[in-house]
Amino acid sequence: MSEQALEVNSIVTDRMVWHEARNGKYSVKEGYKKLAQLHMPHAAITAVDWRMVWKWKRVPPKVKVFIWRLINKGLPLAVHMHARLSHFSPMCQRCGEENEFEMHCLFFCNTSRQVWFGCPLGIRVHELPMDFLMAFEQITARLDEDGITTFFTTIWEIWRERNKAVIEHVVFNPQSVLLRVNASLRPELAQAHIDSTRVCLTSGQQYQFYQGGWQVLVDASWDTSGKSGGAFVVYEGGELRAIGMHSFTGHDAFQAEAMALHDAMQYVYGDMNKELDTRLQFFSDCLTLVQAVNQADTADLPSWRATRVVTQIINQMEACQQGASLHHARREALQLAHDLANRARSSINYQGEPPMWLLQHGEQGRRRLDVSFFQRVHERPP
Repeated sequence: MSEQALEVNSIVTDRMVWHEARNGKYSVKEGYKKLAQLHMPHAAITAVDWRMVWKWKRVPPKVKVFIWRLINKGLPLAVHMHARLSHFSPMCQRCGEENEFEMHCLFFCNTSRQVWFGCPLGIRVHELPMDFLMAFEQITARLDEDGITTFFTTIWEIWRERNKAVIEHVVFNPQSVLLRVNASLRPELAQAHIDSTRVCLTSGQQYQFYQGGWQVLVDASWDTSGKSGGAFVVYEGGELRAIGMHSFTGHDAFQAEAMALHDAMQYVYGDMNKELDTRLQFFSDCLTLVQAVNQADTADLPSWRATRVVTQIINQMEACQQGASLHHARREALQLAHDLANRARSSINYQGEPPMWLLQHGEQGRRRLDVSFFQRVHERPP
């Protein structure tokens, strides 16, 4: 009985079988798949259909390869270099505060946070999980093809700017990252020359232009050391009325934007109140701030430090007897205010001093607001 149970068919030749493959044959592809499952069991489970991604013509091949390497932990981040070379520091060379792993490099580092703050995707960095693959799936699950293309391009440009900062010792510039992303997705904008005082409205929206009203263009500048600058440019009927700029301390970019808007309102409602008998239109490139003020909602701000300032802005808007409104404009519209805010932040002449107002006829402000452009809808190119 035991001999029958142990009897082996000697006619069939013995051979090695790879149980992971349907045909039992081993291949490099099957071996790689197994190793990937062992090291990253949930790496392949993402909301992205990679077969479709490889076919997308709008995403350059180098960006696709970069994303693939990122998901498979193939980037030379500081923590990975430290694992191979013990003398290599795992700390982030941009902020020097945390170890540089995937999420810190692309999202959590203060310099990267500034990029996502200005990104149109509305990604709330503080709500993302620590695990990159989980964050990747959470973000891509709610995006369409255009959104995923923007997401891929943004993290690619963050990585490029990070390499310049680490290798070439160049200061990380979030503004450059956003401009390159925009130029990459819409090449026609790279060649476009837009007047720095021209208000570029959000696609699909149109605002009523009050011929007798005032338009106040506001912007802020902030860096990781806490130095901040705010500036505004006031127009009346297309003519420059006033320019304001000052420096202050801000804990984050959102708080800086809120403080700049608050100070602009204080100036318009205060110093110019005796002359003020008209409607006001304020413009900011911080969409989150615009939405919070217009909805009178401070419950879910990206910065708890800005809650008090945003509340004051809401109260000021409601108290304006002649009527005031806050609108979102793209960065190109606020270039003059942005340049002045940068100057206020970086210049020691403004640090700790009261606001210094440059009234009309200032050399930097003798430009006209393009009223005709302001009145029409700025359509997004196909």
